[in-house]
Amino acid sequence: MTVHAFNRGDPRLWSVDQFQAFLESRPDHEHWQLVDGLAMMMTPPTRWHQKIAKNLLWLLDRALEANRPDLECYMELGARIPEIDDFSPEPDLLVISRDDEFERHAPRFFLVCEIISPSNSAEMIERKLALYRGHPDNLYCLTVDQDSVHVTLFARDGEAWSKTDLFSLENRLALPAFRFETTLAAIYKGTPLAG
Repeated sequence: MTVHAFNRGDPRLWSVDQFQAFLESRPDHEHWQLVDGLAMMMTPPTRWHQKIAKNLLWLLDRALEANRPDLECYMELGARIPEIDDFSPEPDLLVISRDDEFERHAPRFFLVCEIISPSNSAEMIERKLALYRGHPDNLYCLTVDQDSVHVTLFARDGEAWSKTDLFSLENRLALPAFRFETTLAAIYKGTPLAG
């Protein structure tokens, strides 16, 4: 998939406002995202994709309730990046502030997670991750492969980001800002990859 820079003069590319107007005309069961001005309907997730997302949601929710009650985790909410007018994704998981008021698209988030399936192009995921890391409040970006044991963690340290790849069910994923730690086995529990 080709990724384009937003150009107001190109009628094929939309701003977030144009995209929001379009979404209001669509049924709720459809899932769309806007990346670099391109509106794309998302493929329905597989059973294992949903299982991984549910596992991680449950694990994060428990940790946040105990350690960071000001935050909560949601599945399939839209996200917004300040001052980027052509990007409105719908990641698999978002950690947001309980106090922020919005209906569908979070103006702030502290963790974003994408469950990677074969329909995701590497170019598109890299572009989305780069934009997610540009959000001033975001602390973590996660990708979780649905077809192999592989979790990638991008963690903010001041202005820099570190990258860690985990490939074993025994590996531990740690998110210190949330006082969260779990094994990859817990994330993949109930899927064929969990053994």
